[in-house]
Order: sequence, then structure tokens, then C-alpha cells
Amino acid sequence: MEKLFILSNLPDAGIFAFVANEWGGIMDHRTRVAAAIKGLPVDRTPCAELVIGDELVQAMHGREVVTFDHRLDFVQTMGLDAICLHPCFALPAKQVPGARDAVFNDLKKWVDTGLFTFAVLDGPVGWGCRLLGFEELVVKLFRCHGDFQDIMAAVEHLNMATIERLAGNGINGILLADDIAYTRGPIVRPDVLSKTVFPSLIRQLEYAKRQGLTVFFHSDGNLTALLDDIVAAGFDGLQCIEALAGMDIGAVKAQYGHSLCLWGNLDPAQLLEAGDPAELARTVQQIIQAVGRGLIFGTSSGLFAGMRLDTIRTVYKTAQSTVPHPAGT
Repeated sequence: MEKLFILSNLPDAGIFAFVANEWGGIMDHRTRVAAAIKGLPVDRTPCAELVIGDELVQAMHGREVVTFDHRLDFVQTMGLDAICLHPCFALPAKQVPGARDAVFNDLKKWVDTGLFTFAVLDGPVGWGCRLLGFEELVVKLFRCHGDFQDIMAAVEHLNMATIERLAGNGINGILLADDIAYTRGPIVRPDVLSKTVFPSLIRQLEYAKRQGLTVFFHSDGNLTALLDDIVAAGFDGLQCIEALAGMDIGAVKAQYGHSLCLWGNLDPAQLLEAGDPAELARTVQQIIQAVGRGLIFGTSSGLFAGMRLDTIRTVYKTAQSTVPHPAGT
């Protein structure tokens, strides 16, 4: 049986219609990711990474210097559907830079690839840690000190101006990254984050949505105590879902899957050694079956130097051949 799905707010296409069978038919990258974000059927689980280290691209191509074409070839070889672009800054001393200082290398080329393109923007906690150091950040965050409030305001200005520029250049989504938790839970009491950090994140999120962009949130650590705030903020999805921090992706799906697309969860340490291919395949399949629809598969934190290319290929081949169970919807 064929069904007609309408994907509204697909950033670069307005309203996009496609005919799909129960599992979504044959989709292009952006359609596949957009369908997963909306919890619709997909032809296969979309795959993406928060970070792809150049060291892996160098290893694949045997080159010390890599270009856009080498990076694109890596993404295509692994069968990824989305790319995350990170800004480069020439940071001024002890202050948040201006939007004009944010450079996204090869932005137009990536937008033209047909991949779903995310831009990663750090939030106030990330910038606060960079400028103040972690210990001073925690103290000033807890006290809602003026120094942290100034950083927060500057980050909002930076990110909103950057979002506006990116939207005009065809980006599909924003990933607001703010590490507000560690392995045991939030870095400060949840109520402190609710009163200080989340209002700032919400203002940035709402601004991005007014530009027609999808918005995900990223944080390492155990976010269990903060998931209600993340959902209430209005994020389209959550990236990371760190298994080593006690995040059970099936439990998150069961409670919040109606509101959030989930992205990540595979422990990146499993890509550092050859290991047992059958065991790794079972882990990949368990993640996909625990979520079903509404999943972007990947590691919790990205691909880095030291990871085995053959193991990465095996992981993505398994993910792309595993049919999500409808019961996981």
C-alpha cells in the first residue's frame, strides 16, 4: 500500500511530497532525515555523526592534507545522510566573538551535496566554560552571577546573528550544543538550569524555528533529570544519549519519543578495536529496534582518530540494512 506523506518545513524545499510504501520507498538524504525527525516511516534508518575527525579522512585516503572532496567521499563511503558543520573562530581574548568571526568552511559546497546539513552552535555553558574555566563557571552559573549573564547575552546575540546568516545560505538545521550534564547527572541543580540556561536556549531555538530551521540539542552526560525541560523547550531532537552515562535510549524513546527524534547512543569506544563483529552488529540492531521510527543512528560523540575504518564501515552497513521494527514507533 502506498501512502503520500507531506513534509512541511523541510528547510530548503518548503513543502515536499513523496510517495512511500510502509517503509518509506527510496528516499534521498534530506527526505530520509526529515522523515525520521517527524517520526514517519523511512526506507532505512538515517545515519549521521556529530563530528568526523580529519585524521580518519586522512587514513582513508592516505593523504596528510585533505580537501572538501576527500571529506565528502568519506561521508558517501560510510553512507551518511547528514553532516554537522562547526564554526571556526579567531577568538578574541576572554570574550564571545561576533557573528562575522564565525567561519563555516565549504558551507555552500556542503549545502549543495543534498545531505541534510546541520550547523553546530555552542550554548552559554560551553562558552562560559571556555572563557571562565569549569569551576568558575559552575559557581557563577549557580549564583546567576553577572559575568555569566553577560556571557549568556553575548552568546544569544552571536548565535541568533549566525542563525540568520546560515538560514539565508541554505542550511537545514541547527544543533545547539551545551554540555549541561556529566556521567552522574546535571552539572548544577536542575532548577538552576531551568531558571538560567533553558530560557536562553529557548530564545535561540525559537529564533531558529522562525527561520524555518530544524533544531536539535546536544549534551553529553546523564540528562534524565533534564529531559522534561528539553522537551518543553520545543527541540525537534536530542543528540548524544550517552549509554556510558546511563542513558537508556529505549526508555527515552518510550517516554519522549512522541516529541523528540533521537540521534546517537552507540558508544564510540566500540569503534576503537576490532572486537566481535557479531556482538557489535547486535548492539547496532538493538539501538535501532529500541527506537524504531524517529531515530538518526550514530555514535554519541562522533568519529575520531584511532577508530578502525573497517569497524566503522561494518557498523554503518549493519545500521543501513536493519529494518526498524514498527512497534518501536
